[in-house]
Amino acid sequence: MTITSKHPYVLSLLDKDPNLHTLFETVKETTIPFDNDGFHFLIFTITGQQLSANVAYIIFNRIKALIHTLTPTSFLKLSDQQLRDVGLSFRKIETMKAVAQYCIKNNFNFNTFLDKKKMASLINIKGIGHWTLDMYEMFVHKNLDHFSYLDLGLVEAIKHLYPKPLQTIDDIKKVTKRWSPYQSIVAHFLWEYWDMHHKGKRND
Repeated sequence: MTITSKHPYVLSLLDKDPNLHTLFETVKETTIPFDNDGFHFLIFTITGQQLSANVAYIIFNRIKALIHTLTPTSFLKLSDQQLRDVGLSFRKIETMKAVAQYCIKNNFNFNTFLDKKKMASLINIKGIGHWTLDMYEMFVHKNLDHFSYLDLGLVEAIKHLYPKPLQTIDDIKKVTKRWSPYQSIVAHFLWEYWDMHHKGKRND
């Protein structure tokens, strides 16, 4: 799903919050890479913990090359050594296998993971936190009105954009409420903006 700065969602957001003008003038468009496979998304998210996106994709593609179709059952057939050889740490392997076992035991819908109550229960697994659940809500459940206050990039991007100092999460929540029902749309633009800011890039 690609959203440009001229999209009706964006125009509606600008009416609600004029402070977003700088964001949409800097980032002309963003693409939201929705994922219809919940298990696929979780394995990728765990892979990418504390890694750059490029490195995460390289390792994740190596995992997919080991098996024809990535499912909890097929993943559990891989040995720890196979997963170590593609670049995963023991901690990540442990988390991934725990997720796969949990999915099988609790009879998750492996294709879409649409059961939100079961999804929330994954928080009991070491290595799965509320940030992961936020990302799942945005990318797999495709909730356009969700925002992660645990994502450092999003929080710092907002602080950078807004003229009034925002000191607490409550301050930031007051801002993001204006963006409903398109909080996730703004989040994707904010990620692009923060990447540009960090890397010193300029929009063409």
